Amino acid sequence: MSSVSQDSEGSRPTFLDVEGEFLHAAEFGDIPNVKRILNDYMDLNIDCIDALGRTALRLAVKNEHLEVVEVLLEKSNQHHIYEAVLQAISAGHTQIAETILKHRRYLEMWKERRKLGDTDGFYKTALPDSQFSPDITPLILASQKNQYEIVQLLLLRGETIMKPHKFSCACQECRNKMKFDQLRLAKYRLNAYKGLASEAYISLSSKDPILTAFELAAELRRLSRVEKHFKREYRDLADQLSDYVVKLLDRIRTQKELELVLNKTGKPHQEKFASLARFKLALNYKEKKFIAHPSCQQRVVRIWYNGMGKLERAKWPKRLTMIALFSCAYPFLIFLHVFFPNTKGAKILQFPVLKFVCNAMSFFTFLLLIVVSTIESSQSVSKYRTLHSEYPDKHHVYSLFRNKTDNTVFGDDFPLRPSFPSVTEMLMSLWIIGMVCQECNQLFHNGIMQHILSFYNLLDVVLLTVYIATFTLRFWTMYKVIVWYAKILCFDTLPHSRSGFGLCTRFWTICKFHAALAFLSNPANIAQELKMLEHLYWLNTDRIFWSPTDPINLIEGSFAIANILSVGRISYLLPANEILGPLQISLGRMLKDIAKFGVLFLLVIFAFMVGLHNLYWYYSERNDIELAFPDRPVVATVNAEVNFGGVMATFRTVFWAMFGRGEPEAVLLGGYNNTFTSDIGYFIYGAYNISMVTVLLNMLIAMMTRSFTLIAEDSDREWKFSRSLLYMDYISNGGTLPAPLNILGAPKALFKVLFCGCCCCGEAHSDSEDQEDDADDADSPMYSARNGRVQNGKSMSRSHLAKQMSIDGPTGVRTSH
Repeated sequence: MSSVSQDSEGSRPTFLDVEGEFLHAAEFGDIPNVKRILNDYMDLNIDCIDALGRTALRLAVKNEHLEVVEVLLEKSNQHHIYEAVLQAISAGHTQIAETILKHRRYLEMWKERRKLGDTDGFYKTALPDSQFSPDITPLILASQKNQYEIVQLLLLRGETIMKPHKFSCACQECRNKMKFDQLRLAKYRLNAYKGLASEAYISLSSKDPILTAFELAAELRRLSRVEKHFKREYRDLADQLSDYVVKLLDRIRTQKELELVLNKTGKPHQEKFASLARFKLALNYKEKKFIAHPSCQQRVVRIWYNGMGKLERAKWPKRLTMIALFSCAYPFLIFLHVFFPNTKGAKILQFPVLKFVCNAMSFFTFLLLIVVSTIESSQSVSKYRTLHSEYPDKHHVYSLFRNKTDNTVFGDDFPLRPSFPSVTEMLMSLWIIGMVCQECNQLFHNGIMQHILSFYNLLDVVLLTVYIATFTLRFWTMYKVIVWYAKILCFDTLPHSRSGFGLCTRFWTICKFHAALAFLSNPANIAQELKMLEHLYWLNTDRIFWSPTDPINLIEGSFAIANILSVGRISYLLPANEILGPLQISLGRMLKDIAKFGVLFLLVIFAFMVGLHNLYWYYSERNDIELAFPDRPVVATVNAEVNFGGVMATFRTVFWAMFGRGEPEAVLLGGYNNTFTSDIGYFIYGAYNISMVTVLLNMLIAMMTRSFTLIAEDSDREWKFSRSLLYMDYISNGGTLPAPLNILGAPKALFKVLFCGCCCCGEAHSDSEDQEDDADDADSPMYSARNGRVQNGKSMSRSHLAKQMSIDGPTGVRTSH
């Protein structure tokens, strides 16, 4: 390649040689040669490219030749200037990027684009040799690269990253972009969120970086569930924001700074603070890294032992001694709390750790009552407590009825059902009333939607809904019993309701018992044979004469399920322990894995059930098809009829076969000479065992092992998050008295409900002021970028109202019932 200075013949070189020399000089920073060539060759194409499609400006930017870049900016094409600034930002050449962004020609181009309304560059045509997407702006790229100087320069100039519309948005702009290019729209959204989620952009543009990071991370996690084609990218961005918040926490040095961060609430520009407001927000957004940070945990544990600091540092013997002394003083403290709630002694019950201990002891007492009730159930009836031994006069009427109707009925005598509820059942009823009051208090304070987000709240609602029906039917039946005793009539008007469970069925049966005794008191009723038989039925406890749907059968079935769920409720308390907490979390994850696999199991079971039932349907209907012959095979010899004859029989067979309880002889046809059907049955039954037992069950075990491993690897963070959820339930005001002692506060709560109108009016006025502030901030880019689902400052009026209407304190907590 020859240069002009080396031309011995004086002939001018061709433009091709000059362009090559020009590109070479720009690439290696030969500023004198660049200026000379530009001066000598006025018609030179300054945007000429080399074999790789790179212009002189791009070569100079790549090799950080600032002086060459300054010279070339005056004559380069606007598209190449824009490409050069993106290249400088991407390569991390901050000084060159700032030079281009401040240059006159770039500013003219930027103003022209803003005048035309081109803010995102979505419809811009991409250059063939460009390495950047058309929608990538210098601000987005600088934010993605976390180049603080460039981001600050562009923000001060008035540039912002426009937040993409919702994925389901159907506005005209979104429809036009989708018609133009769906892939570009998807990448445009992703690039915009990458810029919004950058540390540099949030730190320099947001007045409240932590709140912005929480809300944006929650939105990105929702997008990962909707835009599944970029699921991993959105998840990574959300995790990046969680790490960014942790970095901010690492910069906190003093306790005062930590309290300001954790107590911040309201809009970013508002100086509003509430106890652990930001911490509660992190719990709602499930920011586990923030929650498990040592600084946050130190603050929460300190509040947890508020007023009981010695208990935190004491050893177990001293802890047990302090709890024993507290138990002795507990009745006196309850008296102070009910009648003198503002005294210093009454406020002891409001310490979070003591509230937890009291509610836990109340729950274990309820479990003890369940055990005692289970033991008493076998002692409530006896063959020595009969109609003759307890009610001789009624037995005489019964004997007259048997002699007159020649009906043996239940024999000469029969054992009696329980006639009155036991003391244990009455205590359980009292506990349940307290639990219902507590649950209603929580429901009012939290709201329905927020309340049902917790699994334990759903479990409580299911159990307590049953008990609400219990007491409704109980009081109704007591009223009916009074009427029946007054008239001494037959109580056939009592409906056989099956909607009640548990204790309501017990009380209903007892009412029927007394109704039958009243009926037997009148010998004239002997003539009414059907009514007499019905009332005798409600006296007899011999279950061989009972109907399958007898209320006692219903109560024992529902009570068995309720007791299992009640004992399983202990898992709510396990996160308080460092050893049992991670195990409880692992168990919960495994149950989720089983639920996911349950759908696949049902599909496989259903497929093989249909096939096996279609194969052996004839043998379940053979008695209605075949004629009577002496050599017909009996049922015991036709195994297929027993195992696959009906739908339920087929289900039982394939279900227990899943646990290795299946028999190979289950497909045999006994005396039937149908070997082809038996062979097909062997094949289908064998394929079922292979697919279900060998494949699916081992897949489930592997999936559960993976879940346990993941929890074990991050057990500390998971446990601290679960423990924080438990702690916050008791750190919140309210829930001071456990069930059933919280019933003592019901009159006070009712009084506050009736006379809280003034407070509500005052709060309504403050709400209107907050709404005006929101309207004033609507135009702010910081405010418009936030659209999270949790708004800190807006729940103050409801919280204040709940404080006035709570049964035993400002707000309710979820207790371990």
